[in-house]
Amino acid sequence: MIAVGLGEPKHAERFCGKIEMPLTCVTDSTNESHFAYGIGRMGVLQAVNPNLIKAGMRAATAGHTQGKATGDAFMLNASFIIGRDGVVRWAHYNTHPGDHPQIAEIVAVGKSLMDKQTV
Repeated sequence: MIAVGLGEPKHAERFCGKIEMPLTCVTDSTNESHFAYGIGRMGVLQAVNPNLIKAGMRAATAGHTQGKATGDAFMLNASFIIGRDGVVRWAHYNTHPGDHPQIAEIVAVGKSLMDKQTV
């Protein structure tokens, strides 16, 4: 699996160090890779989305805090599973910063696709 994030390599090292699975982390200091996959920026309405506030409260309750933002703080995220043939087999586009699938969910989908030999 590969994670692509905005920022510098030191930011990827910090993120990858928290993941308990084989994961290659790379960074893009521009938004180009995000735009290439149709990932957009958060608008004003998304910034005041009640679901974002709820996600923030859940994260804070679990002891997670927002660190200093790096890169484009308004860039949304997405998660993809891409087959060896370059075809996107599964995608989740975040509607706000707290709208991301759990890593366990992504891994489960990936394993299911591997079982079907589509990746």
